[in-house]
Amino acid sequence: MREPAPVYLQRFARFADLQGFTRETALPAEAGIELWTRPPAEEDAPVIFLSGGIHGDEPCGPEALLRFVAEWKFSGAAEWILAPLLNPTGFEPGTRGNDAGIDLNRDFLRRACGETKALVDWWQRRPRPCHLHFSLHEDWEADGFYLYEIDTSGRGETLSPLILDSVSAVAPLQRNGPVDGHALAAPGMIVHDAVADEPEGWPEAIWLARTWPLQSYTFEAPGQLPEETRVESLLAALRGALGGLR
Repeated sequence: MREPAPVYLQRFARFADLQGFTRETALPAEAGIELWTRPPAEEDAPVIFLSGGIHGDEPCGPEALLRFVAEWKFSGAAEWILAPLLNPTGFEPGTRGNDAGIDLNRDFLRRACGETKALVDWWQRRPRPCHLHFSLHEDWEADGFYLYEIDTSGRGETLSPLILDSVSAVAPLQRNGPVDGHALAAPGMIVHDAVADEPEGWPEAIWLARTWPLQSYTFEAPGQLPEETRVESLLAALRGALGGLR
């Protein structure tokens, strides 16, 4: 058993407050999800969304986001939205699904769970779309880091080389494919269409990419490596991506 979700969220809140984030109160309390927002300096700035902890047995995403919010120099050139723990009831017992045994990252079409419904409702009430999304995960079968890139933005640019170059300094990249039935476009990189592998089982990234033109990057830290290496690989991925944006 890990620490209770409220204890983790309290730790996260201390750093988020210091960085000028505001805790969102629009979500129903029973969903148990906390979102943190930081406004931009300009109204037309891009919206950057970072999410983690949607699978309770993947603790390194929440830990990496905690360290990230403590260290990063957040620019006013973007609007920031952080969701560090999307599956609070699965976090402490370390289960992939929530306390009802449902995989939240396959529920963004049906929205049968309070957590996914609350998050989608929150986004749909917002006046501005998401432009860039980073989702932090772990793959317990992988021996190297890899990412899924979904791009419906039409920009014709990719952050994947910057991300993977940064990660390769701290962890190996996945070189053996296919991974979950997907061929590697390059070491550590899967290019994915905005179509769910399971027609009724939409992940968060698919819902976002089908709702708005955006770029989404799902990071998969290699579960066969030590926990600290997994956390550092996720941090390196964020640093590489967001440092490149500057």
